[in-house]
Amino acid sequence: MGNLIHTEANISLLILRVVAGIIILPYGLKKIGWKKNSPGKSFQGTIEMGVPYFIVFLVTVAQTLGAVSLLFGFLVRISALGNFIVMSGALVVHFKDGWSMNWYGKKNGEGIEYFVLILCILFVLMLDGGGLFSFDRFLMNFFCY
Repeated sequence: MGNLIHTEANISLLILRVVAGIIILPYGLKKIGWKKNSPGKSFQGTIEMGVPYFIVFLVTVAQTLGAVSLLFGFLVRISALGNFIVMSGALVVHFKDGWSMNWYGKKNGEGIEYFVLILCILFVLMLDGGGLFSFDRFLMNFFCY
């Protein structure tokens, strides 16, 4: 358990963790029906894409609870891993749309540059944890040292 929650008092990790949580949370909120104008597909919309119900459920959990967990810095490595898997799937889905985002509305979908960026952020969090002001750091200091 100590290695899972171990993290340094690093402000860069704090920034990455909070940014990732803020970016991912609206996608989860849309799936649970709370924010209709959020980006991404709703729960039903994701099922209509052909994704099995159980997988959509896991994606919803990762994007809602995982994003909140990132914001508070609780079990950051697990939350980052769950969202890394979700965003890897999104990257595969959007790969056909090329690299760049759909700035001018001329493509059928968004490119993968956004997903590559968020995957890099999540990868750093999986390696180094939540950093400064994370609940993991509190637990580490309380239980492990």
